[in-house]
Amino acid sequence: MYQSITTSAYTFENTIYGNYLYVDKTDFFHQLVREQNGIFFLSRPRRFGKSLSVSILKNIFKGNKELFKGLKIYDMPYDWKSYPIINLNISKNDCSSAEQLNKGLCIILHDNAHDLGIELSGETKSGYLFGELINKAKDLGKVVILIDEYDKPLVENIYALHIEEIRQVLENFYINIKASDEHLRFVFMTGVTKFSKVSVFSKLNNLRDITISEPFATMYGYTQEEVEHYFGEQIDELADKNRVDRTEYREKIQKWYNGFRFHEVAPTVYNPVSLGMFINEGGRFNNFWFSTGSPSFIFKVLKRQNVNFLDTILQPVDGLTLDSFDVTNMLAAPLLLQTGYLTIDRVIQHMFGQAYYLRFPNIEIETAFEKHLVSSLSERDLGVVTSEIMRLHIALHSNDTDTMQLILKSHIAAIPYAKRSNMEENYQNIIYSVFRLLGAEIHNEVHINNGRIDTVIVNRDHIYIFEFKMNQPAKDAIAQIKEKGYAIPYFSDGKPITLIGINFSKKKRNIVEWLEEEMV
Repeated sequence: MYQSITTSAYTFENTIYGNYLYVDKTDFFHQLVREQNGIFFLSRPRRFGKSLSVSILKNIFKGNKELFKGLKIYDMPYDWKSYPIINLNISKNDCSSAEQLNKGLCIILHDNAHDLGIELSGETKSGYLFGELINKAKDLGKVVILIDEYDKPLVENIYALHIEEIRQVLENFYINIKASDEHLRFVFMTGVTKFSKVSVFSKLNNLRDITISEPFATMYGYTQEEVEHYFGEQIDELADKNRVDRTEYREKIQKWYNGFRFHEVAPTVYNPVSLGMFINEGGRFNNFWFSTGSPSFIFKVLKRQNVNFLDTILQPVDGLTLDSFDVTNMLAAPLLLQTGYLTIDRVIQHMFGQAYYLRFPNIEIETAFEKHLVSSLSERDLGVVTSEIMRLHIALHSNDTDTMQLILKSHIAAIPYAKRSNMEENYQNIIYSVFRLLGAEIHNEVHINNGRIDTVIVNRDHIYIFEFKMNQPAKDAIAQIKEKGYAIPYFSDGKPITLIGINFSKKKRNIVEWLEEEMV
């Protein structure tokens, strides 16, 4: 009989007492708690089990050893001593203003004080109150501080006028960790992003960021080995129920939900919530991760900064850039990596350090992200985008270039005039994302011996070569394709080749001419 899989249990007690299946990661927690003065930060995408990990640490530091019976840590050397714990779940706080944030933090601190049998003063500044709580808790023993989603106030107010006031409240609050270092046994902070200008990072010299750390790379998410061990029989039964080959079914599951890598030499991992929901839904493939929360924060940043998404996903990113996450000047690469929309593909060494190549983790993230990206850039409803993508898919496979042209024009035309300051990049992003959604093989800026092709789409039975021009006749684009021999590398494929020249008007801000020619 299988144990139930929960995708919504945020406390370790509920997981154990509810007899839910728990993939044993307690050896990682043992690595953390065995250090006598550890201060750790770990960033992971949402729905990767950060809140559950805070609950696990809380029970370890409460000394609840029997709760871990049968798990790895139970037989590992550890004193299971009880410590005074300050547990701050920032995700439950009202962050609509600096005043509300401060008030909510004070309430959380008073709740913690009550649990510890401590009485706090009537001070109304959360920063002062946090220092007071630590100072009084130290009389009960070395203090453990657990902070879940420390960055929620910044994420939710990313472009708000009062963002600096929010940041200042948090700086005055978190600075107490540094000031109380001698009284602390252990500090663990989770978040989705690492903001470099919050005091917890700029002033904590002994903080260890284990976000991209090989020893902890598989602490969250499930490796393929763990999936086979804990879910193998269930997956086989689902394959049989759905009348598909077991091996092919496993390969498809991997493509959909595996692929997150948090260190360049570490195994990839599955998103635990996506895999759990997939199994609970009877083996139905769907975009579960996106359905559990809105990605509006990400697309707000990408639109605000007119990010060229092609450069972000195709170009290497310096290691120092990935560690620079400034609330006042966010860069797309670290943002998309830390939030889980991109992951580490490979790393190259150069004379100044490392450079990272990024990629989409899997089909689930790629398809859902690109639908939202097209919807965001064109400011069209997600349902409309999905419907038109289906129409475009049919048009592509039937070589219906008239419909392809109409749909691309409609997406570009929907972008509000006032928000087209960098229309060329938005145009390229839309073209690229729309065709990737179709499952077609698309390549941008393809370098050959005699030039650079703007875009090539390789369909299962056709090849399209695009050349874009700005305020130039589309016939010039066709002429360039021929003159430079852009089609020659694709002759050996044996597929029909269509040359498409597009004239994009700066004034009208859309496609004004679309010219086609078949290669013979």
